Amino acid sequence: MAWAESCYLLKRNAAMKQIMVLGALLAATPAFAQTSSALDLPLSIDLARAAVDACAAKGAPVSVAVVDDKGNPLVVLRAPASPKPPVAAPRKAATAVQFDAPGSVMEPREKTDPAFAALIKAEPDRLNPHAGSLPLHMDGQLVGGLAVADTTHETADACAREALAKFADKVR
Repeated sequence: MAWAESCYLLKRNAAMKQIMVLGALLAATPAFAQTSSALDLPLSIDLARAAVDACAAKGAPVSVAVVDDKGNPLVVLRAPASPKPPVAAPRKAATAVQFDAPGSVMEPREKTDPAFAALIKAEPDRLNPHAGSLPLHMDGQLVGGLAVADTTHETADACAREALAKFADKVR
């Protein structure tokens, strides 16, 4: 075997070993690896269901959304009798995340703070600062948002707060 061919085979074998180690590491990493303070899907589903149930007990068929810390929907639920498609809930939850504030605080602010109102108006297909939305925190870190829509703002806010209270040991 020639010297050049031996060098080539050694390099190829080293590269193959690196690829195999990398593959083993990737295989050992869970696809949905999360930090301990991340909002997971089971909790998101439970929060959304608790909000739908809280409103159902008040006679209000609603839509509910739970979003992650970037405002992306994790769960969207809509009661069959809800009067609208589930559009407002994800927007309200995303707004709670973006501004790390409940809708009950942002709604009056939109009317009195022109700069804030301009931010909302600039993204009407993504933001909705109305009552019924809450930012979600774990270990002091913003991890997502919960929002209820398609009922009065007062009822939406009460249902969101009631649902969150059921999981106060996990998320605030």
